[in-house]
Amino acid sequence: MMIFANKKAGPLSILGALLLITTLGLAAAPVMAKPGSGSPPCHLPGPPGDKLPGHCGDPVVERQLEALRKATTPFYSFDVALAAGWDLQMSGCVESPAGGMGYHYGNVDQLAQAGNLSLFRPEALLYMPLEDGSMEFVAVEYIVAGDDWPHAEPPEFLGQHLHYNPILDIWALHVWIARENPAGIFEDWNPEVHCDFASD
Repeated sequence: MMIFANKKAGPLSILGALLLITTLGLAAAPVMAKPGSGSPPCHLPGPPGDKLPGHCGDPVVERQLEALRKATTPFYSFDVALAAGWDLQMSGCVESPAGGMGYHYGNVDQLAQAGNLSLFRPEALLYMPLEDGSMEFVAVEYIVAGDDWPHAEPPEFLGQHLHYNPILDIWALHVWIARENPAGIFEDWNPEVHCDFASD
C-alpha cells in the first residue's frame, strides 16, 4: 500500500486515495494465489539468523530471507532508517479488522526504479507506533507500479506473486522479517500489528 508517481495518477492523487483507504479502514487488494498456499503459514520464529520452518520450502528463498533480515538489522532504529533514505512518510498508520501494517516509509530513489526490485533495497519499510512514542520496525514492502508491469501474469519476487491493489494500481509484497506474522511471512496484514498508539 504505497504511493507511486506514474502516468495514470500523480503523487497527490494517489496520496489522497491512500489516505481515504486509511481513514475508512478499507481492505487492501485481494491476495493472488501463490505457490504453497495449501501448506501451513511460513513465518519467521525469532531473531535474524534463525532458520525458517522446513515447510517454507525453497532453500534459495530461505537464504535470501535470512540475508535480508541481517541486512535490515540497522533499521530496527527508526532514526537510522530515516538517515539511510527511507524518510518519505507514505501513509498514516494502516490497520484493518484482519490486522495492521503500520506506517509506510518510502525510499524515493528506490520508488523511481521502474519496477526493478532489489532484495536489500525495498521500496518501503513498515513501522508500528509504540506507547512510549517510539517506532518498531516490523516489515519491508516491495512495490511495482501498475504502469511498470504490462504483463498478464503478476510479478514474482522471493518465490511469491506480488498482490495487486486496484485502488492504487500497484503490485506489492509484504515481508514480515522483523515482527512475526502468524498469518504468514508474505501476507498483507499482520494480526500482531496495530495502531493503538498512532499519533494521527
